[in-house]
Amino acid sequence: MKVAFLAVDDELAGLMQAPVYEHHPEWVVGSVISTTALYKKNALEAALFVMRRSGFLYLAEMARMKIGRRFLEKGKKVYPTTLARKYSVEEYHTDDINSDTGLARLRSWAPDLLISTNFSQYVGKHAREIPTIGAWNLHKSFLPHYRGMAPSFYALLEGAPWTGATLHVLAKGFDTGDVLKQVKVPIQRGDTVYELNRRTADIGGRMLAEFLQNLNPGPIEAVPQPAGNWRNYSHPTRADIRRFRQRGLRF
Repeated sequence: MKVAFLAVDDELAGLMQAPVYEHHPEWVVGSVISTTALYKKNALEAALFVMRRSGFLYLAEMARMKIGRRFLEKGKKVYPTTLARKYSVEEYHTDDINSDTGLARLRSWAPDLLISTNFSQYVGKHAREIPTIGAWNLHKSFLPHYRGMAPSFYALLEGAPWTGATLHVLAKGFDTGDVLKQVKVPIQRGDTVYELNRRTADIGGRMLAEFLQNLNPGPIEAVPQPAGNWRNYSHPTRADIRRFRQRGLRF
């Protein structure tokens, strides 16, 4: 089996990928690293977009979680680049996996599976058609609940008793594809966004490794998500952030 991972270079993606590397590093043939926080936006454009929509507090909290912790806890966390370099896996850094050069790099790896783990870009049809078995995504919620952005934030904001992790087929749209495997993750009193993100990423990563380990030759059963008018969540608004703080919730 040949697997190519897609990810931003953060600790959540590292948690998702680590069990596969630990048990079967020979499976991983390539690691795509997104160089953009938001698809088709550079760092300044992404920061301004989040500032306008979510406010300075949210932007600062995201920077603290993604950048501040990286420097303060250097050497203690595992990232996709850490894993790729440890196991001598080829990396490809790009701001657009759907470009001609991005597609060419994916084809050069001849993957059986393309697996998105906390990836910041939309994976288009041409990219999804490259792997021989399929293109999948590991999402940090129990789909179809909390499709889209910031699933742990919204689960806490709405007082959900549980969230989860879902491995699903990549399809047109966001987090809409058929479900391959999923698990519920209870939300504990006092959970922060960071803690819930880590727990769902860790449990999801172990679920992914187990699913691949037990994968049999032949057709793979995937179950369509329940029909209904399920919300597709975007970046929190300033009003969402105010409600989050008023309820005593923490990032």
